[in-house]
Amino acid sequence: MGIISAAADTYYTYRFIRTLVQDWKDTDAYKLGIIDDRGNPLKKVNSLNSQAEKNAYTLFHRLVYNIKRTIEILPFGRAKLANFAAALYLVKEELNLSEGQLLKALEKVFEEKNIQIDNTITESFWNVLEDGCLAPGSYILKENIAMPSTGELVAKKGSKIIVDGMCESVDNLFGTPIYKVKHATTKMDIYVTPKDIAR
Repeated sequence: MGIISAAADTYYTYRFIRTLVQDWKDTDAYKLGIIDDRGNPLKKVNSLNSQAEKNAYTLFHRLVYNIKRTIEILPFGRAKLANFAAALYLVKEELNLSEGQLLKALEKVFEEKNIQIDNTITESFWNVLEDGCLAPGSYILKENIAMPSTGELVAKKGSKIIVDGMCESVDNLFGTPIYKVKHATTKMDIYVTPKDIAR
C-alpha cells in the first residue's frame, strides 16, 4: 500500500508541476477555445458540452490555472504564497499532497522560471483570536475566491461572508491558517485566509 501511495504522490506532484509550467497555448483548454492565451476563461464550466472539453478543464485544471495566473503577475516570494494559500489548499487537498510536497513542486516551478523564494514568514492576523479561531462577525472579501466545488471564481471581491460562532482553521499552509466560511450571497462554503477578508 505504501508503494502505491508513494507512486500516486509522485504522479500527482509531477502532473501539478507539468500543468503549472505548460505554456497556455499548449494546453487542451486553449486549443478547444475554453481559455485565452493568458489562461482567462472564455467559457463557463456549465457550457462545456463535449467530453474532450470537460477533460481539458477539470477542477484540477481550474485550480492550477488560477495559481499559474497569479504566479505570472506577482513579484514572487514565499511570503506571497500566503496571499493565495486558500487556492493552494484546494490543490493540496485535490491531489492529496503534503505541504512539503506542494512546496517542493512550487520550488521546481520557481526554479524553472528563475524566481527567488523568500523563506521568511512572520505575521500575525488582526482577525484571528488567541485560540486560533477566526473572530465571529461579517467580513468583506478582499479578493475573488474559488469555490471548492468547482474552482470557479464565483465569490467576488467585495461580497460578504459570515462567521458565526467558533471558526477553527481547517489547515495551516505556509504559516497561514485556512478557514471554511459561508458566503453570504450563495450560502456556499468557501475557503479563506485572514488576508482575504476585511471588516
